Amino acid sequence: MTRVIALLLSFFTISAVALAHGDHDHDEPAPAVGRAVPQIEIAGKELELVGEVADRALKIYLDRKATNAPVEGATVTLTVDGIPGGTATAANPGTYEIAAPWADDPGVKPLKFIVTVDGATTELSGDLTIPEAEHADAAAPATWAAALANIYTWIIAGLAALFGFVLAFAFRPVALSAAIEDGNRDTHVPAVSQRILPMLLLLGVTIAMAARPQTARAHEGHDHAEEPAPAAGTQTAVPRRLPNGDVYLPKPSQRLLNVRTVIAERKPTRRSRELIGTVVSDPSSFGQVQAPMDGRIELSERGISHVGQRVEAGEVLAYLSPSIPIADLGTMQQLTAEVAGKLKIAEQKLARLSRIAGVVAQKEIDDTRAELEALREQQRVLVQKDSELIPLKAPVAGIISVANVRAGQVVTTRDTLFEIVDPHRLWIEAIGGAEHADPDIAAAHALDPENHSIKLAFVGRAPSLRQQTQPLQFKVDETHEGLTIGSAVKVLIQQGKLIDGIVLPDAAVVRAPNGLPRVWAKEGPQLFKPLPVHVAPLDGEHVVILDGVEAGERIVVDGAELINQVR
Repeated sequence: MTRVIALLLSFFTISAVALAHGDHDHDEPAPAVGRAVPQIEIAGKELELVGEVADRALKIYLDRKATNAPVEGATVTLTVDGIPGGTATAANPGTYEIAAPWADDPGVKPLKFIVTVDGATTELSGDLTIPEAEHADAAAPATWAAALANIYTWIIAGLAALFGFVLAFAFRPVALSAAIEDGNRDTHVPAVSQRILPMLLLLGVTIAMAARPQTARAHEGHDHAEEPAPAAGTQTAVPRRLPNGDVYLPKPSQRLLNVRTVIAERKPTRRSRELIGTVVSDPSSFGQVQAPMDGRIELSERGISHVGQRVEAGEVLAYLSPSIPIADLGTMQQLTAEVAGKLKIAEQKLARLSRIAGVVAQKEIDDTRAELEALREQQRVLVQKDSELIPLKAPVAGIISVANVRAGQVVTTRDTLFEIVDPHRLWIEAIGGAEHADPDIAAAHALDPENHSIKLAFVGRAPSLRQQTQPLQFKVDETHEGLTIGSAVKVLIQQGKLIDGIVLPDAAVVRAPNGLPRVWAKEGPQLFKPLPVHVAPLDGEHVVILDGVEAGERIVVDGAELINQVR
């Protein structure tokens, strides 16, 4: 019976140790628990401020309210609950830091910031709440594996076993010699032992149960005087999508994404219509070089001109050696021989008349001399044409865009040999329908293949239809490298009545998961709200918001696509 009591005492003692210690070891430091960084947000008339406390320092993010641009070169003075807290120092553009020893004490801290920027002083006030330190390292659930792995379990179990052995020896049963009958030996427990055993059992259970909650309370409340309180870590807030669809974007993330905003303003403007256009050259700066007759291409002194070469008006590009048919060549040879004979006779006649100039009239000598000059001119004209070279000259200054010639190439009359254009003088020909017949075109812009907006000037429209469409001519005011002759472009023309809308950069409009357009409005220093909108094109770089945005809203114009991806 006593052995049973000893085992029960040992069991309750081990259970108490296991529940008290669990898998905690006093030699190991308590783990640090993360908690949110205390923050304060203050929105003024022109400035907005976000402060966060970490490592006994207050980091201040100062931005302009209208554009969300960081404020540089500001002087920030802090007052905590009426007590001067010092002047912040600049850490990064728009970021300032100041020591915050007062943040060690939990509670609500009234803060007042005096901000001086460009000679103007602004006062921003708010309350910063420092929460109580929280300890999250509560005792883990007690398990037999953890108890057996703890050295204290074995030490206390050994002491309990020793105590049970001593207890069993002290209260062992005593044999009565007078009770031996018929050779059988029977042991009886004294009456005093029968009364003491239940009392000892009750005492052991009470001691074990009392030890359990006391030790557990020591670990749950961390009341050990020799153990320091665990240090609580801090966690900076991260961007996240809120249940209502808004996005919480901390100031450090806004700086990283370079988020910028503008104040929405309604103003009268015209909607744009989209046309398909083609880049053509300016008619006054476009030139063609065609073959005047059949012949063969000959090299010039510098060689044959090539595509991309810049030339001046009147510059020789190549030579053309005319080709004469056989029949025409025979006739020319006959005429050449006839002219040569007449020329010889005329020379002899002039020589005779010159010797007898005193006898004959001067008029006859002059007539013979004139006839001789005419015959010489005929002989010069009748020289073989294949020995002559006709220069092919550039009609305008510019760059050669087409060169269909090779050395020795035989060409025919009216073949186009060269085309010359001026890349700085281009036009765009757009195709318009009946809905674009309104003559009032306020402005026009072209979008090249890379979506660069190029301003155009309206020149005119053709009075006749071409394939049931009306060509519109525009002059390119500002040339761009993305424009090449013959390439297709989008043309946006603004015409019609004025409408009331909000003009925003095209980058401000993003696509919602359902594919509809929307913009992001800044509701607070670190809060952004999506706004579905009705959009119309304007000039390729800007759009017109017809509905969905109220005047005075702060709309994100830079970084909207990145905010749209926050999940």
